[in-house]
Amino acid sequence: MAETPAEPPARPSVQLPAQTSYEGTPGSSASAAAGSGPEPEEQRTPPEQEPQAEEPPVRRGPGAEPGNVVADAVLAVAGRTTLPLQAARKDKSFGTAFWYNDLVEVLDGKETIRQYLVAAEPQTRFEIGAFALREGLIAPELPADELVLPGFARKWAPVGQSGVAVMPTVDLHIHGERRGWTWAVQEVTAGLAAQPPDIEALPAEEDGDEDGAGLPAYLLGHEVGDPDARHPQRPQVLLAGTVTRTGAGAVRWSGPLPVGCAGAPVFAGLPHEDGLKLICLGPVLAGGTADGTATVVTFDLLGPAIHTLSPERKRRWWQRG
Repeated sequence: MAETPAEPPARPSVQLPAQTSYEGTPGSSASAAAGSGPEPEEQRTPPEQEPQAEEPPVRRGPGAEPGNVVADAVLAVAGRTTLPLQAARKDKSFGTAFWYNDLVEVLDGKETIRQYLVAAEPQTRFEIGAFALREGLIAPELPADELVLPGFARKWAPVGQSGVAVMPTVDLHIHGERRGWTWAVQEVTAGLAAQPPDIEALPAEEDGDEDGAGLPAYLLGHEVGDPDARHPQRPQVLLAGTVTRTGAGAVRWSGPLPVGCAGAPVFAGLPHEDGLKLICLGPVLAGGTADGTATVVTFDLLGPAIHTLSPERKRRWWQRG
């Protein structure tokens, strides 16, 4: 198995670097083999049920208003990383997934990456699931309101006992290619995902004040407009809170966690020689703790665990028959 490079790649940007290859993406024999499962189904809301006015692209909660340097950076770097998901039956369970790149290796200056969706594991246990397709994630245009996937639970792999699951994005890319469109997303990369020194730099719970203040942080997820509606709206929200580190090394989110935001990524800005360094701490889990906070599964542990899910690379993907 390839080892993860000691140094992370450059900070992420909206455009993917030219010298980056994705294993299992359209055009490779690996993707053709992986895409042999049930075809996802696109569904459009009947015209009489479509909203009369477009929703704003993101709702910014108190403390995350325009002009906040870190909040603005989150939307600039990661505004198109998140995707609303839900069970496609009456017992709907709502969550947020986000795109993540596992850096497999760097060889001759070229990065090889495996791409996943990351979500809270309880929101992936359904036979039929659906992703809400929102404006800005599909090019050249939005083809439907949602993407329904049969065999939804089987597409996800739990990441140990972390409460997180990941899904390779091969089927999603193949489906778009067959329908004549592509995903236009941003991703959490190795340069954005939190590393061990970042977690160690978070304030400890005992360092907070009597109100439990910690480092300002921002949750980017998708709340639910009307859970009982046949096609509930899933607007993106950017919500301010704080994070602290427990004595055992766990990271807690203190702030709002609306229905639909389980699995949403949490971001923070850490002091850096050039000002502030934006990091993605990891997904937040629903359920909370006895003190009313929620657990963030941090990438210092989650990233290496996801990396171990990758099969051993005996040959490069373009050499597979």
